[in-house]
Amino acid sequence: MGQEPQILILTADYGEGHHQVSKVLQQSLTRNGYSQVAVVDLFREAYPVLNKIIRYLYRQSLYAASLGIPYYGWSYHLTNRLPMKGKIAAWMNSLGGDRLKEIILQYQPEVIIYTFPFGSLPSSEALSGIRPRTAVVITDFHVHRRWLFAKPDHYFVPASDVKEAMVRQGVPESRIAVTGIPVRESFHDAAMIGSGSGKEADEHVILLMANVCGTLHSLSRLIGKLLLLSGVRIQVICGRQEGWRRKLAESWADDARVDVFGFTDQLHVLMSSACCVVTKAGGVTLSETIQAGVPIFILKPFLGQEKENALYLQRKGAAVVAFTIHDLVSQIQAMISSEPIKRSMINGLFASRQEAAADHIVRHLFPEASPLGRSGI
Repeated sequence: MGQEPQILILTADYGEGHHQVSKVLQQSLTRNGYSQVAVVDLFREAYPVLNKIIRYLYRQSLYAASLGIPYYGWSYHLTNRLPMKGKIAAWMNSLGGDRLKEIILQYQPEVIIYTFPFGSLPSSEALSGIRPRTAVVITDFHVHRRWLFAKPDHYFVPASDVKEAMVRQGVPESRIAVTGIPVRESFHDAAMIGSGSGKEADEHVILLMANVCGTLHSLSRLIGKLLLLSGVRIQVICGRQEGWRRKLAESWADDARVDVFGFTDQLHVLMSSACCVVTKAGGVTLSETIQAGVPIFILKPFLGQEKENALYLQRKGAAVVAFTIHDLVSQIQAMISSEPIKRSMINGLFASRQEAAADHIVRHLFPEASPLGRSGI
């Protein structure tokens, strides 16, 4: 069948989601017989010092928003209004371009997949005649204008509504495929695990992502309010916030109803026994929870794509959005107390699911791809 193509996945480390999608795609490509896959964090490669500063500002943005300074949201909406052919858009489109040229010349890829909204490729002349096919995997339920700058050969989007919105903005319909957002296989399995778990038991497990709150004080207040509900257990996931994990574990050490976890690769297992998840509204996190089939509650969504994601899924009946702790606790209580409400939320989740998104993307890009691998064709 000839030489195996080189595939380049371009990503960025602003939140875990873009990297997670890249890894899932890489695994799917390998499973389908394409092992020559390189994942590159373009901004880290191009601007190592500036990238660290931007990552720090990104991590602090939720705290700043809790103080009434939502600078990330401001920048999101400001850049979404930029003229596509203006000077600022042209400058943003060029970011990382010199390093990208070097990377392309190094790998000489046949296909480049973007999991972060970068600009377009350098010219074919600058690349010594190399002209790879390009694809963009959109990782949110709302399309920021930055996703459109690349003008790729293929767009892979999470839902038909997203496709329709892009067509209205002038993207040719033939270039857009509705696949869903690629998520780890374990989350597809979580719904099946949960169907036989203790979800119907007297104890209601609320899975709480620590990053829903900008401060440790507000997170502890939320835990305290949730514990006022009858028959609940709170499982808090602190991720890589080790300082928060230690302080929370110490604060709630005497309450057997509170479990505190740091970073875990068993999140899908914890979801399988939860009655609901309280989470931020990142597109990948939401997609993982949708696949797991666990009712989603979102507290005070972040300005920017997270608020757009949250409101989109609320309109679809796949999530409930609360803007105060009081409202959040009331909404969870209503879901716990009412089987029809719970069933309605689960139906909304299943209506929003897209199965095997990564494999669909791979087979769209490589129609000859086989789950058995190319050697089995």
